[in-house]
Amino acid sequence: MKAWLNFSPSIVNKTIISDLIKNFDIHFNILRADITPKGGKMLIEMGGNQSEEAIKFLEKEGIQLTPIKKVVKKDEDKCIDCGACMSLCPVKAICPADDWTVDVDDKLCIGCGFCTFSCPTRAIKVTE
Repeated sequence: MKAWLNFSPSIVNKTIISDLIKNFDIHFNILRADITPKGGKMLIEMGGNQSEEAIKFLEKEGIQLTPIKKVVKKDEDKCIDCGACMSLCPVKAICPADDWTVDVDDKLCIGCGFCTFSCPTRAIKVTE
């Protein structure tokens, strides 16, 4: 599961994520993070035997969790399938399909946003 975790200023200095990893049988990957003393957000990927318990723990600690299905959204009407986004993707989540259109694999995408900056028609957006 991929999700955005939202941190309020009152909890940014707590050891919530390290406690989560130590106390639950999960695998946890931070894909993107922007956290300051004023709060912030983190894009994570999590799975494992105790995922549901881990989610309850995060919510109990004051972290707002928003599951996502798509990390980036491609606007089919704007996209001209030029491929400019493919060359910048560090994890190869964007690749040509058999019909030479641009294909986005949300399972691989880490939400870095490099593709959004390279798109001449602004057809790709990182979901928030």
